[in-house]
Amino acid sequence: MFERLIAFNAGQFPQRVALAQAQDSFTFARMAADIGRCANWLATLNLPPEGRALLHIPHPYAHWIVTLGLEQHGLITASTALAGQIAGDAALLRADLVFSSQAPDKPLDVPLHLIDQPWIDALADQPAAWTRSRPPAPQDPCRIIVTSGTTGVPKKILLTRAMIDERIQNLIMAQMYASPDLVAVSTIGVGSVGGFLTRLRCWAQGGAMYELSSGSSWAQDLATRKITLIRLAPFHLQGLLRELPEDFAPQPGLTLGLMGGSLSPALAAEARRRLTANIVVNYGSAEAGTVAIGRLNELGGADDAAGFLCPWAEIEVLGPDGSRLPPGQVGELRLRAGDLAGGYLDDPAATAEMFRDGWFWPGDLGVLSPDGLLKVVGRTNELLNIGGAKFLASRLEALVLRVEGVSDAGVFLAPDADGLDIPHIAYVAAGDLDLTPLKILVTRALGGRDPQLMRVAEIPRNAMAKIQRDALRDLHAASQSARSSDPRPGAERPDPA
Repeated sequence: MFERLIAFNAGQFPQRVALAQAQDSFTFARMAADIGRCANWLATLNLPPEGRALLHIPHPYAHWIVTLGLEQHGLITASTALAGQIAGDAALLRADLVFSSQAPDKPLDVPLHLIDQPWIDALADQPAAWTRSRPPAPQDPCRIIVTSGTTGVPKKILLTRAMIDERIQNLIMAQMYASPDLVAVSTIGVGSVGGFLTRLRCWAQGGAMYELSSGSSWAQDLATRKITLIRLAPFHLQGLLRELPEDFAPQPGLTLGLMGGSLSPALAAEARRRLTANIVVNYGSAEAGTVAIGRLNELGGADDAAGFLCPWAEIEVLGPDGSRLPPGQVGELRLRAGDLAGGYLDDPAATAEMFRDGWFWPGDLGVLSPDGLLKVVGRTNELLNIGGAKFLASRLEALVLRVEGVSDAGVFLAPDADGLDIPHIAYVAAGDLDLTPLKILVTRALGGRDPQLMRVAEIPRNAMAKIQRDALRDLHAASQSARSSDPRPGAERPDPA
């Protein structure tokens, strides 16, 4: 179904805007015609049947024209956001060809096709009409999503057309983002499953996607673009609120759709006060899709609330011995749904670890209420064991973010001089910061244990804005090594505090 979304809307609403970026806008009619033109151009390339294509095309419109043009030929696509990762991602994906706006910094072993402005200009020379040689089948492989969670270890998920269609329809059925004049923005890129599906769901509802540009201002865009939906991670919401002027008027017609992490009570309260009271939270994964969703103002104000169990999904809460726990008890979650992935592509070991007995085990800790309200309290791999006491990294980070002047934070374990893992707090601050309140707050939360503080320029995050704790640990190790080999004042490295 999804491959015909643009053509379907072009037939009904040809002059309605499908995608806007900066000063440009593209109607459904224009987009449908350009997809056909791209499919005709692709037909000249001798494409491998069901081949894997990697895309690095920052121009949003060109990206979707090529993506949907490749889909017309039955190819499997994946996207990468960084030019420096093209060669590595092509190897990871075992890509058969690459489409990029620029040549990569490392040579490729597969054909490269440049998608630049001359290509866009020449597209008009191709005929707009295109007919597939074979109708698509529901189980045809279509899209590869690379996910790494908080570990930084990349894993590939293969989505079929049926899985994509089901995930689009599920969220439409939930009616959380319905709007008669939908104009959506996503701060999550198309390389992630959330960013990819957000755009397809928008078009499935006849809406317009507005793509942010580097020079855009949130205040200006919200005032002039008539945006009705923003899909974003809590980290991005924090940055959005920081950018808005103090006198910015709340937007009653706006909905915030959170993904990629839990929303702290303090951040939720600020978003309600300064932006909108319409906040939707959800819980799911690239592997299992959305399994819980709800409007924040209908969840009873519960901390860590992730929504109500969706009718198409199942969640079980398990104890340490693997037994199913009754409602109200915290345990490890396992999930399943009709659109559950079958495992990780080219990775049988990770598949055996995380897909067991027909369930996906995401490594999350949570609790279900008798009426199906899910609360996610943390991750099993974020449960820090410090001297026999257990602490959730996400809870500590929420505390650190309450300190005035701290704009971001990440908690990780790293060895001390004796080789024992101790808690470290990486934090970001714009100017001088009095560390006394921070140290008091965290020491109290850790039961009197003193944390090590490390000031960094930014907290490393993946495409879904999740903290990469292994990267923080590596950064700390590199900084310790640099200090031991180059003790000169002013040597460039993260600052200990």
